Amino acid sequence: MKLLVITDIYISYPWWTIIFVVLSGLIYAGLLYIRNPLNKLSASISVFLFILRFSVVAFLAFLLLSPYIKTKNKQLEKPIVIIGHDNSSSILKTKDSVYYVNEFAESVKSFALELSEDLDVDQFLFGDFVRESDNQDFLDNTSNYSDFFSHVKQNYSGLNVGAIVLIGDGIMNNGIDPVYAASDIVTPVFTVALGDSFRMRDIKINDIRHNSIVYTGDIFPVEISINAHMLDGLKTSVKLKQDNRIIQEKRLTVSGNTFNKTVVFNIQATGNGKKRYSIVVDGAENEQIVENNSRDIFINILDNRSKILILAFAPHPDVGAIKQSIIVNQNLEVDIAYVSDNVADIDNYDMFILYQVPSKANTMSRMMKSIDESGKPILFVLGKQSRLAIFSRYFKGMDISSAVGSMADAGFEPANSFPLFTFDRELSNQLSTFPPLLVPLGNYQLSSTTQVFGWQNIANVITNFPLIAFYNDLGEKRAVITGEGIWQWRMQNIVQYNNADAVDALLNKSLMYLLADVDKRRFKVLTKGEYINADNVLLTAELFNQSLEPDNTSDVTLVMTNENNEKFNFIFSPYENYYLLDLNRLPVGVYSYKASAVLGNENFTDAGEFVVSRSNIESNYLNADHRMLSRLAQDHDGTMYYPQQIEELKSTIVNLDSLKTKVHYQDKYTGIRSIVFILIGLIFLLCLEWFLRKYFGNY
Repeated sequence: MKLLVITDIYISYPWWTIIFVVLSGLIYAGLLYIRNPLNKLSASISVFLFILRFSVVAFLAFLLLSPYIKTKNKQLEKPIVIIGHDNSSSILKTKDSVYYVNEFAESVKSFALELSEDLDVDQFLFGDFVRESDNQDFLDNTSNYSDFFSHVKQNYSGLNVGAIVLIGDGIMNNGIDPVYAASDIVTPVFTVALGDSFRMRDIKINDIRHNSIVYTGDIFPVEISINAHMLDGLKTSVKLKQDNRIIQEKRLTVSGNTFNKTVVFNIQATGNGKKRYSIVVDGAENEQIVENNSRDIFINILDNRSKILILAFAPHPDVGAIKQSIIVNQNLEVDIAYVSDNVADIDNYDMFILYQVPSKANTMSRMMKSIDESGKPILFVLGKQSRLAIFSRYFKGMDISSAVGSMADAGFEPANSFPLFTFDRELSNQLSTFPPLLVPLGNYQLSSTTQVFGWQNIANVITNFPLIAFYNDLGEKRAVITGEGIWQWRMQNIVQYNNADAVDALLNKSLMYLLADVDKRRFKVLTKGEYINADNVLLTAELFNQSLEPDNTSDVTLVMTNENNEKFNFIFSPYENYYLLDLNRLPVGVYSYKASAVLGNENFTDAGEFVVSRSNIESNYLNADHRMLSRLAQDHDGTMYYPQQIEELKSTIVNLDSLKTKVHYQDKYTGIRSIVFILIGLIFLLCLEWFLRKYFGNY
């Protein structure tokens, strides 16, 4: 509510100029009605018309002084009550779920409606995210109480919030501790506790640990954590299924009212692509919650590993150390060969590590040419035997000019910024403490396309010579370690820290960056890879013309196939400079797709897979946390209530001292000439004067 109060009138000139305003009105009116011999009106009418003419002329003269008025806007701000509803699915997994959906929902609506008669009531749902609404559907897959309090602090800071009412079961499985998140809120907080805080008879799959990527023929473990409550003596079994067929089964007996057991299945990977496995635990009689008795996992089975060839000038401890660090990564296979060997076809390898090759004794010009022309990534490791002139020919990101045989000891100094991959700061600091590498001493010249991971520290002087560097130009990826002695790094790593994590991480991250494909496809479908069954599945597609400019003028179609080999046809919609397809919510499973597009005379296709999995977070935590809700209320001068006490809550809120209307005043300056009603009034007075003069027969 706003009230307007005029407090002052100002003019743009000194106040003594008002004298001229009055004089102008007196002179103009006097010439018409006092000193005018043509005036035949009676004295009373002349006086009245004199006053009219004086008022209009004087006011018009006053407007020439640019007057403006100062007003105070009095604004009454009603108190606000914020109601937050927990919209997570755990609310419906209790014995009182029907009551919460029907009777209690109606009582909350009545509660909010009655408060809104005298107060402003804002209602929000929270779970996966916060939105303004009071229409609960309990479809959210997570419970994030801290997100609700963050929303309140961000959007209601400085407003007249009188109370916050939080309705939920207190189960938090996302975000931070709600008590901590609300610690800086000064508004009274009241909570309504839903759900059952008592332990119920339940057996569930609490957690599953497995590799997300395995290779054909591998035997990989799947560890299932089983929890049971109030089921002492229950005999049950854990089944592992694939394509609705039991492939392994283990029996177990529950002992005690609180039971935890880890069951391990060892599975051999067969085929390739994404595979779904189902884990099912036989439940107990009269078990209230059965959703948490089964879980699906998805394993991506690959039928090939990346193969790396280490080609060295001669046996060296570094070669073995590099191989030991690489084979930590199960996605990589390593072969070792020497310049004296008859190297197999290089097409069998995805990457090459050239250890002091080309060397002084053997430049291997034919082999180097084949490796270079293959376009595959290369990691060079330099040392005393390296032929630097030929190295610089193949590593275009750096040129080294060095006196023959000049070497120096160089420690590792991390670069201030490195954009190609992340590397743990603690591991980087460990590298700085390791023994120096033996590097060529000379002049290093870097190109603009070279990224330096670490610099050479020679005799405690940080140089601008790279110790480890990467080069990438038009998809040609190369890297270099400019010194030998990596085996000492690995040994020192183990001696100091009982592991080789720093060296292993350095080599593996470097290799994975070099092996990562540069996607040059002109047509591709982009997916998240894995979706939750409660979310819409959104796919995007990109199409580029021959100039690699985005194009969305063509028709893009997609054929999707589910696990039952059923096919579904869709058409992408153009959106901005790409394509968008909303598949809505899909059942749990593995889906393959093939997309097609035609641009001019060119046909494009792209194929792939994605997974839709079930969210089990809400089913795993079903015991209401009323202690948290009570603490939250007590810390903010509030009280925890139960659903049947909603009327008591209403009485408490309406009597709160914090629910007071606030009064705000705001100054506003307005030019009088811009006020339409004043101008209309002046015109009316002039018309009235003219009418009276004519009516009484005057000129």
